[in-house]
Amino acid sequence: MEGEFKNIIKVASIYMATIIGAGFASGQEIVQFFSTYYEGGFYGIILAGVLFSIIGYIVLDKVYRERIRNYDELLFPMVGWGIGWIMEIAVSIFMLSVFCIMIAGMGNILSEKTGMSFSLGIVIVDIVCMVVILTDIKGIAAVSTVITPVLVAGIVTVGLYIITNKDTSVFNLTNGFNKLTNNWFFSALIYVGYNSIISIVVMCSLLPYLKTRKVGIAGGLLGGAMLCVIALILNSAISLFYPNAMSKELPVLGIVGKYNIVLSSVYTVILSLAMLVSAVTSGYCFIERVSSKVSINVKLITVVFCALAVPLSSFGFSTLIATIYPLFGYIGLFIVFAVLIQGIRISPVRLFARKTNK
Repeated sequence: MEGEFKNIIKVASIYMATIIGAGFASGQEIVQFFSTYYEGGFYGIILAGVLFSIIGYIVLDKVYRERIRNYDELLFPMVGWGIGWIMEIAVSIFMLSVFCIMIAGMGNILSEKTGMSFSLGIVIVDIVCMVVILTDIKGIAAVSTVITPVLVAGIVTVGLYIITNKDTSVFNLTNGFNKLTNNWFFSALIYVGYNSIISIVVMCSLLPYLKTRKVGIAGGLLGGAMLCVIALILNSAISLFYPNAMSKELPVLGIVGKYNIVLSSVYTVILSLAMLVSAVTSGYCFIERVSSKVSINVKLITVVFCALAVPLSSFGFSTLIATIYPLFGYIGLFIVFAVLIQGIRISPVRLFARKTNK
């Protein structure tokens, strides 16, 4: 029982780690997709949490029952060979995009904290990531599971601290909140869509941890529920300073920096680690997928990949999130709908089978 509980926590943590990246922790994703709709943003987060739980349940249950070991074994039978290859390319491009976004985020932190230019910060961070990827690290997933609890604790602590010590005068807030629009529902769907691209890829590799069916189901549901709670806390904190927080590349860091310098420094380290893990993970996965399909030296691919990332990252953290994430959100929605339809189709069949066996 104790081992099963540990596996549930591990599966839920890995699932959450694919979504609680730097964009989430910095507050930029929350601002872009939820805070701009004020009350609607809270409804959107609840909708996203429910969908994440359902997707985690369906995918992990399918991985356990059909002994799926990689993304291709899930994708191609579900959508067909032709569409499968299109999605394969889209997933690879998205991994490249995430790498660039994380590089931009870390470059922005270096620029703000040291006074160096944003461009130089990007180059330094890119070189660090390239060195890490070139070491062919096998424990990236393990590192993610260690950092995730720290990241969650940091987000919750900072969020609750801002809420309980709120003082909107630090930003000279005078504009109030934006009027509620009707777009929060669609915004939540796009958010779930692009986040599901990599999270489903990762879940397809979790079979070794799924010792029982219960581990998959509970891990998926718990991961989605925890994401919802954490996002609600973060959105509550950010909403106190909307729309002024919108002017910050890293909204949460900008807000907490007005209150507590020590807490701001700690959160900067946590956020930087989250960005590093996200960058290295997405970059490593992209290079792995490319190197498995072309006969080119992996180190050469890594160097070229990291070199190309520098100019792409120069657009900036918030700009990349506002443009790239919604674009892949539409692509991700296709995968989400395919997964949901798969779950709807399977459930009645299994229910009928159980009744027949009785």
